[in-house]
Amino acid sequence: MNFSWVLDPGCGFAALAQRLAAAGWRLASAAEAPLLPGEPEHAVFERAAGERLHYSFNPVCLLRVLESGTAPDADTLAGLPLAGSESVGAWLAASDERTLWRGVLSARLLGQFQWLPHIEALRAHASSLVAKAAAAAAQEMGATLAAAAPQWAAASIELLLQQARPLLQALVHETDGRVLQMLRPRETDADRAFVPSAAAAARSAYATVWQQPPRPARAAPGARLQCHAAPAGMLADDNALSRPFPGGYRALAALLQPQRVWLAWKVIAPGRDAGMAYDGLVWLDDHWAWFPKPYRVLAPLLKG
Repeated sequence: MNFSWVLDPGCGFAALAQRLAAAGWRLASAAEAPLLPGEPEHAVFERAAGERLHYSFNPVCLLRVLESGTAPDADTLAGLPLAGSESVGAWLAASDERTLWRGVLSARLLGQFQWLPHIEALRAHASSLVAKAAAAAAQEMGATLAAAAPQWAAASIELLLQQARPLLQALVHETDGRVLQMLRPRETDADRAFVPSAAAAARSAYATVWQQPPRPARAAPGARLQCHAAPAGMLADDNALSRPFPGGYRALAALLQPQRVWLAWKVIAPGRDAGMAYDGLVWLDDHWAWFPKPYRVLAPLLKG
């Protein structure tokens, strides 16, 4: 297993070497005649017992990376000027293409999937450098996310379903609309549920939808509730998690934040095999929001 760290671009090579020396590392080799004086594009640090750290530096976007084949020790990590998720997010929000490029490469290297929607949006950037890097990162990260989704789903989706079922039972049996109002999207919910290119349109469209709130038919006594959940990243293809959802989600998936879990459910009266179908409930970290039938509401975006 390889371990990778992105470093603060402001920490020069000499300063990094001093930090590593304090943890017992020595410089074994470094590239000669670097593009930037004193800033080799690659180097190797060694320590007793055959430990190695591989350093690389991109002088164009100032991306500094350390990699190792073994788990890091506390002393080494404590001395490293690590760039975390907040730094990567700031780089991805920058206006200059070199910083954007560093952000895309960092998110890809570190597997920070929370930035995938931002990277998807950068595929259309005016800079071919940024656009190509974003396209490559989005493809790789999307494939990784899809491959890991079944394992992730088995562990977490059932927990969300357990939480959602009592809420949905209350929704289809209530008479005063209190549960329904709990599910009304908040001002920033569209930004959390949809990719940046679709968030504003979704917020506007659902503000109109909720002027006359959706009202589920009241369930008959003894009615059964069938509930299904899937991460948005799984809804684009035919698979066990996506099949219970309306077919419109196949095209819609590209507009959804891939890590968000969406629900579809049916209320089936006693003695019946079919029932009333609903969808569009999404978990947003600390609450549920209901965006009913988004494949219809956002149809103009899908046609575009």
